[in-house]
Amino acid sequence: MPTKRATEPKRGRGRPPHAPTPALRRRVSIAAGGGMRHEDIALALGINRDTLAKYYEQELSVGAMERRAEVMQALHAAAKRGSSSAAKAYLLLEPQLAAPPLPDGVSPQPEAPGPAPAPEPRQARVGKKEQQKADAVTAQQGTDWESLLPGAPLQ
Repeated sequence: MPTKRATEPKRGRGRPPHAPTPALRRRVSIAAGGGMRHEDIALALGINRDTLAKYYEQELSVGAMERRAEVMQALHAAAKRGSSSAAKAYLLLEPQLAAPPLPDGVSPQPEAPGPAPAPEPRQARVGKKEQQKADAVTAQQGTDWESLLPGAPLQ
């Protein structure tokens, strides 16, 4: 009778590739939505941070925001039913509000009366070495060396 080892297919070197499951995907999106760091999520799953980013990119971004939206919806519903702690928790969250859309035909910025002022011309930038040379010409000013060195550069 052949041994078990002889009948098994040979496996390559190293650890087998990671195989994400729907349950793992859900765990990752819940943890990311709750604010858990990616390094900590990877540690909890027993995988590398790069493996987490490779296989769970969607769950770390969109999935996390979907979970947060679900919790916000549940908080809002509980607050509407009269839960004061849910209402406090909901109101503690800082919303990112957008400006309302403008009615049709209204420009976003009012037009300024008269012509627009001309932009100021750019001055040429002085290079590092040229600036050092210019500073060296007047380096003695305001020091004890001022009386000993002339104001003109030495040649």
